[in-house]
Amino acid sequence: MKSTRTGTADPLYVIFEQHLVNFQDNEVDRKAFVSQVIQDYFAYLRVMKIIIPMSLEKSIAEELASQVQVMLLKKIYGFNSIQEFQKKASKAARTQAKRRYTRLLKVK
Repeated sequence: MKSTRTGTADPLYVIFEQHLVNFQDNEVDRKAFVSQVIQDYFAYLRVMKIIIPMSLEKSIAEELASQVQVMLLKKIYGFNSIQEFQKKASKAARTQAKRRYTRLLKVK
């Protein structure tokens, strides 16, 4: 998912990808996974000094949750779980996700 204006990856996707390849807790369900991605995305926005009005935060979180859910379904299509996807993920995919995430954090 590249931004057409800047040529850089969408921060939401980068955070999602980082969570997906480094997912550790086998007890967490998809809803909790999506929630963790959204929490990290909101934290990233705060660091970038982007303010989300409290009155809109819930509706924005709901929209983001649906987007992350779609990304998750598309990314792990054909796998029964996130853990199964991780087992099949290549080292290159993990490295690339980590590199993008690190670059995203340096933008601060």
